[in-house]
Amino acid sequence: MSLTSSLKEPTSAMSRFLTEHLPCADDLLSDYRRRLARYSAPVDATSGAGPRSEYRMLGHTIDHRLRISLGAPTGQPIREGVVRAVIHDDGWPGPDVISTVQAAGAVLLKELEEYESSDGQPLMLDSETEDRLVRLCHVASSFEAIFRRVGWVRGNSLGYTRPGATLDEIVDAVPPYVVEDIRQQMALAAHPGPFDSLRKLPATQRVCGPVFDGSIHVGGADADFVLQGQLIDCKATIRPERMSRDALHQLAGYLLLDYSDSYSIESVALYLSRQGALIDWSVADFLGFMGARLELPDLRTSCRYALSGGAVGTPPPPADQRRPLPRPRSAPPVQDTLFGDLL
Repeated sequence: MSLTSSLKEPTSAMSRFLTEHLPCADDLLSDYRRRLARYSAPVDATSGAGPRSEYRMLGHTIDHRLRISLGAPTGQPIREGVVRAVIHDDGWPGPDVISTVQAAGAVLLKELEEYESSDGQPLMLDSETEDRLVRLCHVASSFEAIFRRVGWVRGNSLGYTRPGATLDEIVDAVPPYVVEDIRQQMALAAHPGPFDSLRKLPATQRVCGPVFDGSIHVGGADADFVLQGQLIDCKATIRPERMSRDALHQLAGYLLLDYSDSYSIESVALYLSRQGALIDWSVADFLGFMGARLELPDLRTSCRYALSGGAVGTPPPPADQRRPLPRPRSAPPVQDTLFGDLL
């Protein structure tokens, strides 16, 4: 069960742990919505265009395009998706389509590798190159879907590929609105957007698709980015005001699964790609808003204990021995009672 699947199941070990130890997600949501109000409405070039299955893939597509700007064009999900394309869905698609798609996937990986660079890539390329690159990213998203689902699921657009088709044919079949939608999101990411400076970080401070010590305990978990110690989850939602508690718990899950602090995470953030908005919190503020009563190292070892069934890690101290973290800096001030001396 993946992290996202775990969060959808209230009885999972991760859901129960977060409910107990980070019980105030609504407080964090309130702060998020307060800060969201300063940004303009999300861009959206998808209205009335394309099937819903293609729309759902746009979040993965912008993620891949942003990774290319950071110099990391490929990763395990895409590569494994090409391999796992052999796993059909009860005979769909047929073997001739599967062999065609896998052959095109191998060519796709080689072309994407050309964008690998320790210096990153521009956020906007010339029109023709950008058009091709966005289409490649969208096709890569379909392979990632195969990886996430451990095989084909009916509705994946790659399943309708003509037997014997080339990668160029598959790329050309990507709907035009996909290109326009991703172009608009990339324009927001560019100067003066947040990714203009993030892509210029030293290569050692740019991590795409980070996997954590505890990923094995939730059936796999890879975040979007850790950039200069900031854990960032990219959201391409057209209704950012409807951000869910699960989205915040997902961010918290990534933070806690880094048992050994491999990424030295100091802050966490949601990047709203349709608004070019980076809404971030220090780790102390993030945990404070969510009502944590343990420090991060203790939360991590307690989470490890809970997810491993007690095999590793340390159980949390009794409730009466836990202490609250310092109040977040953005929390309203607390006025002392006028009768404090009399109590």
